[in-house]
Amino acid sequence: MTIRLILLSALIFVSAILFAQDPIRYQVNLDNVQHHEIDITIDFPSLPQKALVVHMPTASPGRYAIHNFAKNVYNVKATDSEGKPLAVYKKLADEWEIAGHDGHVTFQYTLFANRADGTYAGIDNRKVHMNMPATFAYGKEMPKRPVEITFGLSKRPDWKVATQLKKLADNKFYAPDYYYFFDSPTIIGNIDFRSFQVDSEGKNYTIEVAMDHEGTDEELDKYTDWVQKVVEEQKAVYGSLPNYDYGKYTFLCMYNPWVSGDGMEHRNSTVCTSKGNLAQNAKGVIGTVSHEFFHCWNVERIRPQSLEPFDFDKANMSGELWFAEGFTSYYTRLTLVRAGIITPEEYIGGLAGTINYVTNSPGRKYRNPIQMSQHAPFVDAAKSIDPNNYGNTFVSYYSYGSYLGLALDLTLRSKFEDVNLDDLMRYMWEHFGKAEIPYQIPDIEKALAAITKDATFAKSFFAQYIYQSNLPDLQGLLMQFGIKLQLKNIGKTTPVSLSYGADGATVKSNISQNHPFYAAGINKDDKILAINGTLPTEENELLSNLKIGQTYTLKYLQNGLEETGSFVATQDPALTISLSEESGKAMKGKRDKWLKR
Repeated sequence: MTIRLILLSALIFVSAILFAQDPIRYQVNLDNVQHHEIDITIDFPSLPQKALVVHMPTASPGRYAIHNFAKNVYNVKATDSEGKPLAVYKKLADEWEIAGHDGHVTFQYTLFANRADGTYAGIDNRKVHMNMPATFAYGKEMPKRPVEITFGLSKRPDWKVATQLKKLADNKFYAPDYYYFFDSPTIIGNIDFRSFQVDSEGKNYTIEVAMDHEGTDEELDKYTDWVQKVVEEQKAVYGSLPNYDYGKYTFLCMYNPWVSGDGMEHRNSTVCTSKGNLAQNAKGVIGTVSHEFFHCWNVERIRPQSLEPFDFDKANMSGELWFAEGFTSYYTRLTLVRAGIITPEEYIGGLAGTINYVTNSPGRKYRNPIQMSQHAPFVDAAKSIDPNNYGNTFVSYYSYGSYLGLALDLTLRSKFEDVNLDDLMRYMWEHFGKAEIPYQIPDIEKALAAITKDATFAKSFFAQYIYQSNLPDLQGLLMQFGIKLQLKNIGKTTPVSLSYGADGATVKSNISQNHPFYAAGINKDDKILAINGTLPTEENELLSNLKIGQTYTLKYLQNGLEETGSFVATQDPALTISLSEESGKAMKGKRDKWLKR
């Protein structure tokens, strides 16, 4: 190769590096927020000589379904470096193409946004709440370019910005690439800030609470103390904090009537929104903080291979959500009781909902925990207008995984000496999370075998409860800790919600396959005309007095046609949970070790 060619190749290489590092710049105009609008300008410099394709994301971090964010984008236009208008071709429903530019495109649009939560954006005269994929378009084929964003606050100088983005100057922030940018929710408004420091492995991290709320400084101070207890408790599970980018983790909290309730994890921050307030619902909203912060290990860094990398342009499916979301759900309230925020009695009583739901759901006949997880693109805040049969075919991977986490923790504490679920989470952190090595389901089984030194146990647990839909004997496990799980309504059949009229009783609730009415063909909105020939009324209480094991005939109206069927009254499977009066000192000791660390 000649010297001339060598120099030319070097120049091309250097130019490519410089272009790759030239940031994409966003400007956000907030002048019309009272009408739920912001105007967004994007400067795309140093473009190759081909058409620029601008795309609006359809997926969002922490969500697995498709969301058509482009529906709220309008007033789209583009200009070149000299301000000359460029033609914008609508290529797809969420994509625009701009050709004929001079290496620079300024792309502008207006966004309407009126839902402040973890998935969407909410803009009004009180705040700007931005989930980034719901707010910002991006240039395709340039995912590694750095991003700078500036918020125009000249008309609202008292508003403050809270985000995990790196601060460059007042109201100006930076992300190293689009992936980090879209994972960085941002809130703007009358925000109160609190912070505290936590040491981990020789480093000091700032944990920040950024809150827009209707409460007092004293309420926020107390709540921040709770947040600190949550952080310390969960750090104890894993042994160390993650190495937060830019040395900070931020809780982005909005607790007021002008938001929608949600929680959404991100790499170095989380969104926590609720219509409640600290005065009346602090214990409720701290649960979201606990859940989402646990995710900064489990799912953000202990990362399923199936979510690597997260695709912002399609539904993201994972078979590991029973672990990533479900085990996180198990630790949500366990953290609160260990931190002293709720009592052991409150914690144990709160288990009833999950246990009843998972135990008594017919959905386990159709899918195991992996398959339930893979169904997330259809159920995770997904929108559809046609009815589904999820009451009979689906069990939430949050609840299913939480149930399995509870059962596995109690099993480990009963079967092995000084082994519990904390050890499994710490193993996954040390071997996968710290180095951010994606894992697959067999890796969790191997981790369980490693901490128990019993590969046969690990294989059996996964074979029965993960690859199949069996459930561990939770009643027997709980009894070892002095906790009683038993039938709630002995001698009563499963209730059904009815609306009584002069000519019968209309069914108001969905009929589960486990309900005795299912065998008779009854559906929601059917009208029961007679039970064993007698008209059901509020006064005669026919349904509440059914005899277990006895067969009954039904006459009912379904879609305008009179039908008949029969069913056998069965025991209501609802369970209740409480501390056992027979629990002795040994049981209490095991329970305290579990709930109080």
